Amino acid sequence: MSRFKILLAVGGALLLLPSTEIHGANIRSGGEPSLYEQHLFKRQAAKQNDGQQTSGLYDENDSVISLTAGNLKERVFQQPHASLVEFYNSYCGFCRRYAPIWKQLASDILGWQKLVKVTALDCSQDENNAICREFEVMAYPTIRFFAPYYEDGAQKIGDAITAHAETEVINALIGHMHNVTQKPPGWPDFTPMIDNASKSELFATTESRTVPPKYAYIINENETNGTTVGSQIILDFIDTPSAVIKRTKDLTQPSGLRAIIRETMSEVPLPVDEFNREKLAAAIRRHLNEHHISVTEVSTKSTNKESSTDQNISEIMERKQEEALRAKVKELGPAVIYQADLEEALKFALYHEVTRFKKIDGERLLALQRFLNVLVRYFPFNENGIKFLKEVRQFVLNSEEGIDGDDFASNVKQIELNRASIFASNRWMGCASSKDGLRRYPCGLWTLFHYLTVQAAESEMSTDPLEVLQAMHGFIKYFFGCSDCSNHFQQMASRNKIWNVTSKDDAVLWLWASHNEVNRRLAGDATEDPEHPKIQFPPAEVCPLCRKTLLTNHHNHQQYTLDGGNEWDLLQVLAFLKNMYNFANRSPVGLQDDGILPQKMAYSGTGENFQTNRIFGNVLNEMDIRMGALLYVACIVMLLIAVKMVVKRGYRKKMYAHDILGKV
Repeated sequence: MSRFKILLAVGGALLLLPSTEIHGANIRSGGEPSLYEQHLFKRQAAKQNDGQQTSGLYDENDSVISLTAGNLKERVFQQPHASLVEFYNSYCGFCRRYAPIWKQLASDILGWQKLVKVTALDCSQDENNAICREFEVMAYPTIRFFAPYYEDGAQKIGDAITAHAETEVINALIGHMHNVTQKPPGWPDFTPMIDNASKSELFATTESRTVPPKYAYIINENETNGTTVGSQIILDFIDTPSAVIKRTKDLTQPSGLRAIIRETMSEVPLPVDEFNREKLAAAIRRHLNEHHISVTEVSTKSTNKESSTDQNISEIMERKQEEALRAKVKELGPAVIYQADLEEALKFALYHEVTRFKKIDGERLLALQRFLNVLVRYFPFNENGIKFLKEVRQFVLNSEEGIDGDDFASNVKQIELNRASIFASNRWMGCASSKDGLRRYPCGLWTLFHYLTVQAAESEMSTDPLEVLQAMHGFIKYFFGCSDCSNHFQQMASRNKIWNVTSKDDAVLWLWASHNEVNRRLAGDATEDPEHPKIQFPPAEVCPLCRKTLLTNHHNHQQYTLDGGNEWDLLQVLAFLKNMYNFANRSPVGLQDDGILPQKMAYSGTGENFQTNRIFGNVLNEMDIRMGALLYVACIVMLLIAVKMVVKRGYRKKMYAHDILGKV
């Protein structure tokens, strides 16, 4: 019998092994920083290079100075120069399209850098989240002007510049520079010249210079629409000691340029065929060169820093790991969703997008409540994660009069610490990009809402077909940082009649068709990752049944037609989407906890009380399944052999009455 017990124990242990591993997922010591936090700290430390932020849309090769939360106030407040600061989000499509304009602007006014510096701060970085909230950055990009000796204090967030075109930004900048009250040494005099001022007075105003100027250039600004050209030329030649630039506005004379030679006090007109900054600057430079005075051209790029050739071993290993993960994602193909992407999108939404606002109330508060409602119901979290979302939602529901952004950020972080561990991801997987600022959060947000619409369609928790779409519409309208993208989505939603969706399956298809419409609009855009082109999804090689030959006058829905004489087979598309965004189809690749996915939360039928059901999903690969089946069969065979041996031995020992009587 002892042999039989041993076999039973071994067989039982083998059979219980997979279940024990899954049950033990996501257990980690609560007293130490999570792997995500350790990764974040390490990433932040690697970015600290002379206090400058080097990732995002700008680098050391640009004339834009990158700022961080740690040095913004140090470099902007109480400085003997003005500052232009662009607050941007590297995931914002408009910010990516705007970055070349901001770079060009910084290059074009690089010669003014002693008086005004062009800077930028990436609000998508974790460490910059609080400073962007403090400066009330509600949309991206946000441009602010900070005057010289700008003082820190309550509501000291700079002067807003609402323009975005380079010419308009420069005009707004000049306007602010005209109104500076605390002028640092060397600040130019933008005051227009008095009509009856003598030529000697013109030169007398600059006697404080080390080298007295030999030439004065007077720019007459007689433009009906107004102009700042004269002020721009003053700034262009601020470091030219031989020349002084003055502006005037003589309505009796056309706009133009004339030079006055100090030695003879003679006046010479300098003809220009077009009244703009480039033509006037070229005429002045040409006149100075004719008098053997050279003017140094300002470089349009900042000095490149020497890049270190030393490579950190941990960075090399991390890069190798990223390459291996990218190869795995490519191998799995596009029809896979990753738990890591869902969690990264949720983290960014809660810790960046929502916390940008100093006050969350009214319609914005209602939008946040709806967003949290669908997350509590359908987000694929572990037990701690569901409790985390419920507590965050309860905190929001209890704040009927509105929520302070700082309070929301601190409370959500505290709830996360109390419920650790929650997040098992620290990287983007299917939404990863070939370079910073592409895909990632926008891709993750699309993935999140696709997943939520499918889960809602497959669930009996709610009969409202607009539940998820309404939450998405509200979140994008009130929280999505890219204001240009938000406006486009709202216009598309209205045009495609989002509020006319009548079933949960239609909600799945509406979101899919709208996503394809956005892909069509942005194909070839600056936001497109060359390794992940914006295509009509799903491609034919992934779902050949999703496309069929277009039938003439079959329907008038432009969003469901394709090029090449094809149209979508909506029933096949719906089946494909439900399979792709199925709970069991989530991939664990990229998770920290040994690739274990969160347990499924099944609705019990009363309120939102969830009970856990184990589900393997994609946790076990094909080899694991085969090995498990082999062990299972082996255990059964061993149990049968053991039982047969026991039965046989018992049969031999059993005595019957007739045997005894026979012997007697």
